[in-house]
Amino acid sequence: MIGFVLALILVLVPGTVLAAPPDIMTLVKQMKEVFEPTRPSTRKVVISMSAAGEKVQWVAGEARKEFPDGKRMVLVLLSPPEVKGMAYLIAEQQKQPSRLWVYTPTIRRVRELVPVDAYEHFLGTDFTYADLGFVRLHEKYRLLGEEQHAGVQAYRIEEQVPQERAYYSRLLTWVAADSLLPLQRDYYDGAGELWKTEHFEQVSVIDGVPTPLHITMEDVQGKSSTELNVSEVRYDVDIPDAVFAPDRLPQVAAHLLWQAYTAPAAVNK
Repeated sequence: MIGFVLALILVLVPGTVLAAPPDIMTLVKQMKEVFEPTRPSTRKVVISMSAAGEKVQWVAGEARKEFPDGKRMVLVLLSPPEVKGMAYLIAEQQKQPSRLWVYTPTIRRVRELVPVDAYEHFLGTDFTYADLGFVRLHEKYRLLGEEQHAGVQAYRIEEQVPQERAYYSRLLTWVAADSLLPLQRDYYDGAGELWKTEHFEQVSVIDGVPTPLHITMEDVQGKSSTELNVSEVRYDVDIPDAVFAPDRLPQVAAHLLWQAYTAPAAVNK
């Protein structure tokens, strides 16, 4: 019946043109451009995890910058004292998995993570190192349709995870049709069951850039959740390339970029 009515409308209303669905790769690229702007930026990130009635909190500084071979992001822990100096660096690579490095002060060593290690849980939270990384462009996206989600019109996108990232079987992402920012991302385990749900909320336009300030990851199977509360966001910041060098991770916590985030004075390296 629906098909008959639609055909009748097209006959009775000459010139009627149905809007074609957007090309999926164009849509994903646009979402990536909006969610991961190329302008260099810094921000304060408060990481809070709740599990079994207990809550743990860390304060971190984050910097992002685009290089000729792709974007880079560094996240360095500033407090509490027992984890201060721990740093995580991710470097995007064209048509390949990102490269990741971790520096741990207690062992005084920078370690590059192999692809399987990228799914270790960051600080034991509900985020893996890979979850905190960049959106990777590949050919395994599929547009499932357009629908109302979280009060706005949104595209529903399925991502079949590439083989080297088989920690998840697939991801579902809802992208706002107006802003092209992600609203929610569902992660499914190897058995096809919903494992984790990520929400992107409290969008604020900062220096002309729409920026989600509250991101949550809920482990629906493990009954735990982790929040990222973002503040003090600045775009078009002059960030030295050395901040994003793997061999400089041991010194990155002392950089002046994070001076406003902690009480002790910092030293520019």
